[in-house]
Amino acid sequence: MKTIAFFNSKGGIGKTTLVYHLAWMYAELGLNVVVADLDPQANLTSMFLEEDRLEELWPDGDHPQSILGTISPILK
Repeated sequence: MKTIAFFNSKGGIGKTTLVYHLAWMYAELGLNVVVADLDPQANLTSMFLEEDRLEELWPDGDHPQSILGTISPILK
């Protein structure tokens, strides 16, 4: 398994857009791609999913189907 990770604490330099386009390009080449959006703003997630699906994943209150929902018990 090959892994590519992008990190930079400076905002506004195009990381989200770059990852979005690379993910689509690799998928179109037939590679299996997993994109993990760990940014609290979740802009990358919102680029991949329709608004209705986002509302299903992020209901008011708990977020059991998100990374936050997975680690919430640890944070508590």
